[in-house]
Amino acid sequence: MTDHAADDDLLRRSQESIDEAEAAAAEVDLPEQEDLIDEDLPAADTAKPADGPAPAA
Repeated sequence: MTDHAADDDLLRRSQESIDEAEAAAAEVDLPEQEDLIDEDLPAADTAKPADGPAPAA
């Protein structure tokens, strides 16, 4: 097998993996964004960063 043929085979297998991943992702059933919003919850206006303030620039 020449280097060119080996590269073609690698590219073909890579594309097959990408195609399989895209097909699997398309099968995932995600709720609509509107379904994820719970409008009964109050806004967290006093939220603080979990790891402290940002460092000074």
